[in-house]
This record gives sequence, structure tokens and C-alpha cells, in this order.
Amino acid sequence: MRPEGFPAFLRLKKRREFLVVQGQGKKIHLRHFLVFVRRRRRGKDEAEAPPTRLGITVTRKIGKAVTRNRIKRLVREGFRRQRRDFAPGLDLVWIAKRGAPAIHYSDVLAEFDALSLRLRSGGRR
Repeated sequence: MRPEGFPAFLRLKKRREFLVVQGQGKKIHLRHFLVFVRRRRRGKDEAEAPPTRLGITVTRKIGKAVTRNRIKRLVREGFRRQRRDFAPGLDLVWIAKRGAPAIHYSDVLAEFDALSLRLRSGGRR
């Protein structure tokens, strides 16, 4: 059985981690999300690159708690299914835009595909 969970070490959890990615990362505009991407450095003891981590921000402007939680669930599931498409050692912060409440799972997968394509092509559209 393949491990398909979303363990804690794949998440950004602390405010400081979010601020570092937003302050030092590259900003990429997608249709329903604004994504900040930052490459982490390899630690002294690490033989391989650290895993790609995900952080999600959905503000109250987007909707009530049910709507915000639904968006976060969709993004987490999309990341869980497609995280192997991204190079190791990235920190991703996804910020929902106003059009996000109407999003479907297929739209989220399309956003992940667009992001991985833009990262592979060096950020060009």
C-alpha cells in the first residue's frame, strides 16, 4: 500500500514559516490562488533535499468557516496527490483569492498542474 497521507512534516504550521516564505519567496498568480514559492536550503546533516511543504491561507473575506475549510481540504488533497510533481525542498504558501469559493477539485488539480509547469519552465507563462 502506498503512503498517501499528509503528515505534519509536510505542512507549514508556524506564522514565522509563512512570513519567511511570503517575504523571501517568488510570487505566482494563478486563477483562484496566489502562491508563494521558496526553496529551502539543505541542512548540514541532511544527505538529501528536504521534502516540499504546504501552507494554506484562506481569509474571512472568502467566506464563512464551512467555505474556508472546504477550500483548504481541496488544496490539501490536491497537494497530497500531486506533491511528487514538485522538486524537493520547496515551501509553498497558497492564498485563496475571492473566486475560490466556487472552485471544484478538478480546478484545484488544474491549478497544481499550472504551478508545476510554471516552476519547471522557470516561472514563464
